[in-house]
Amino acid sequence: MRSFKLLSIAGAGLLVLSGCSSYVDTDTVAGMSSKGSSFQRVLHKEYVGLANMEKMEDDGADAQYFVDKAKSAAMGEDVGPQPLAERMLPDSAKSDISMARKNLIDKLWKGGADETPHAAAKAQAMFDCWMQEQEENNQPKDIAACKAGFEKAYAMIKTSAPVAAAKPAPMKKMAPPPAPMPVPYVVYFDSDSAELDDAAMVTLKQAFADFRLRKPSELRVAGHTDTQGDKEYNKGLSRYRSNEVGNALMTLGVPRKAISKSRHGEDSLAVNTADGKSERNNRRVSITFVR
Repeated sequence: MRSFKLLSIAGAGLLVLSGCSSYVDTDTVAGMSSKGSSFQRVLHKEYVGLANMEKMEDDGADAQYFVDKAKSAAMGEDVGPQPLAERMLPDSAKSDISMARKNLIDKLWKGGADETPHAAAKAQAMFDCWMQEQEENNQPKDIAACKAGFEKAYAMIKTSAPVAAAKPAPMKKMAPPPAPMPVPYVVYFDSDSAELDDAAMVTLKQAFADFRLRKPSELRVAGHTDTQGDKEYNKGLSRYRSNEVGNALMTLGVPRKAISKSRHGEDSLAVNTADGKSERNNRRVSITFVR
């Protein structure tokens, strides 16, 4: 077991010591009342189960990772399958896992989470389990179990039936439907900082790749802070954060005219906290794709 792992939700990086599972609070998140859809309610329970399994194995880092995803699902936030860049996977497994993630996202985008929420949530959780076990690469039975669980659940996902279209005129081809926009990307920051770390750059590169693929008309870059410090100071800090993200996106190749920036300070918290509270999930910049 490694002494540390890089954890991330929607692209956020956090270095956490493993082997400290006794400090991971799975009971609180397990008792949360889910505010989301049927898919998110099942996803909440699935990630709690994964967190408890990792806690039993004394893997505090991954237990906390699954706790965080369970919490986000319970709060009704969009939680997707983990990106490959967030795990150090062996080369022999990358192709299969990459294809599995692509196929899963395709079914989720086509309504699988609404049509068959239990199967979709189980497939996503088992995919993340497969990624986690494959990264450690020292328990073949666990890798096989997670992969089999993903494949079984994935096969049960049903997508929305296509809407019947009017019969096209002879020799006239129907235009394909526009590509769906991805869920917002989120970049996280250290306290009182607007500096982009390595994990943030991974997220921004993924956002740029999706920009090229989805061709949105606009990227809305919104800066936020936690409640530590003066409220007016935090307004300025959130502006610096959104500026840093916007500049990095332009450096990667996003046109300046496609980026709109806003600052919110501590007014729109991802996690409600008391004033003066440090909370990493609130120190963020969200990148929303607009068709």
